Parts: sequence; structure tokens; C-alpha cells
Amino acid sequence: MRDGLQAALALGCHNLIVEGDNQIVIQAIQGKIHIPWQIQTLIRDIHNMLPSTVHCLFQHTYREGNVAADWMAKYGCLVRSTSVSSFFFPSHREFLYILMSDNLGRTLERRVA
Repeated sequence: MRDGLQAALALGCHNLIVEGDNQIVIQAIQGKIHIPWQIQTLIRDIHNMLPSTVHCLFQHTYREGNVAADWMAKYGCLVRSTSVSSFFFPSHREFLYILMSDNLGRTLERRVA
């Protein structure tokens, strides 16, 4: 999340909606819970990198609603590039299918234990 925000700010984005599937992280950023010590540095970094000129809304989404972002994060860990431009048009079939399904409003069933 921190790296994605840094990339968005470098591109000049000023209005951001950041969705994450880790509810503890989202609530910690929103100031709704005491920040767990394990992520205090990351949360502090996120708060410090957001200038007052940037409007950023953080909200929780379930993993099933975050499939494209989850795929991009995993893909980003595999790519040996420091350039953000490699993410703009990934031509991987799996990712294109995810985007097409999302655009058509297909949903995934939420699995509950």
C-alpha cells in the first residue's frame, strides 16, 4: 500500500481512493484502532507521505472484491523493474480476464468458514 501510494503521488494524483482487504491496516490508517506495533512504521510512513493537498480515502474491501489489485500486487513482486510504467498495460491473459469479469459485474462468492 505504501509503495502504491508513493507511485500514485509520483504520477501527480491528488484524489485517491485506496482499498485494502486487511481491515486492521485500514482501521489503523483511519485512526479507528490502536496501531499494532508490527505495522506502526508503515502506517506512520503512509501518513507522512500524504501532503495536505492530496485527498485520500481509505476503505476496506473484501479480497473477493479486490481481485485485480491482488493480481497486480503479486505480479509486481515478480517483475524486476523499478518503473511504474510496466504496470499500465499488462498483457497477461489472466489479468485481462479479471478486468473483463470485473467490468461485466461478475462477482466471486465469499467463502465463510
